[in-house]
Amino acid sequence: LRGRWHHVRNWSAANQARWESVMGELQGKRVLLVEDELFIAMHAEEILRDLGAEVIGPANSLREAWALTEGESFDYAMLDRNLNGESSDELAQELRRRGVAVIMATGYGHIASDRDLVVVSKPYDENMIAAAFRSVMKGQCLDSE
Repeated sequence: LRGRWHHVRNWSAANQARWESVMGELQGKRVLLVEDELFIAMHAEEILRDLGAEVIGPANSLREAWALTEGESFDYAMLDRNLNGESSDELAQELRRRGVAVIMATGYGHIASDRDLVVVSKPYDENMIAAAFRSVMKGQCLDSE
């Protein structure tokens, strides 16, 4: 992970094993990242790249996000729920309709609109994002059976 281990406090062997298990799963996967806060977007992009993902974006507005979806395919999308006062719910629904697994990030607590939606609360860290992707991957495996 290019020297990232020393930056993480209280890192256990169990956390490292969980992190490494997700790394293999995201290797070569395309992830659309939509986040309007610059530093949060940079942090999320770094985490996703460390997990092995090919990051598309980050898009910092809904308009930019919709433009990135034209003619592109993604395995996953990680969307900020509130982009400069606009909801990304419609984008999430369209991506899910296309078969893209969506993780919704929010700093506003629980999202009641969709029980099947995987949500990660801000501020998030590597473990939280890894857990969200594990949850999405588990759901995809169950759907394909």
